[in-house]
Amino acid sequence: MTYFVTDIEADGPFPGANALRSLASVAVSDALDEVGEFTANVEPSPGTRPSPATMAWFQRDAPDAWAALQVDPRPASEVMTAFVRWVETFAPPRIFVAHPVIFDGLWVDHYLAACTDRRLYSYAGHADALFVDGGLDLASLAMGSLGRSFIESRRDRLPPALFEGRGHSHLAIADARGYARLLRNLLRLKQPG
Repeated sequence: MTYFVTDIEADGPFPGANALRSLASVAVSDALDEVGEFTANVEPSPGTRPSPATMAWFQRDAPDAWAALQVDPRPASEVMTAFVRWVETFAPPRIFVAHPVIFDGLWVDHYLAACTDRRLYSYAGHADALFVDGGLDLASLAMGSLGRSFIESRRDRLPPALFEGRGHSHLAIADARGYARLLRNLLRLKQPG
């Protein structure tokens, strides 16, 4: 089993209306070793427009992250095809992991459907899936592992030591690496002995 701890950056909240701007994933083995990573910036797709609210947020709170998204963007079809090829170098079962899985997973699934013949999950056998159905939400895992409420299990409320010094920067690969550390530490809490 391999976990794919994934983070995306987008220029708005809605796939299709807004654009995916960066995709990153860190592969973590069942033995909890980091065994690979994927990262790429993505060119905005035709017909998409940045959200004014998201752009204001980037300018105010994360201008360095926005600048980093402009470096070497590639066409979405090229990025998603390369992502599928990379994921498929790992034998099933493959688990998609994100924080929150519903946000990052929605974006990845939308772009997989638009650019490849794969989908995130099988949808009851109606799609060729890259990952085991459902995915793993890190806040939900933290809730169960730490015995906290869901609200207290969100990224900004967790002990920084669980991220091993990796703060959240809104750089997709840096954040995926931090989430990979979080996954590993939470799963270690659940291991016997």
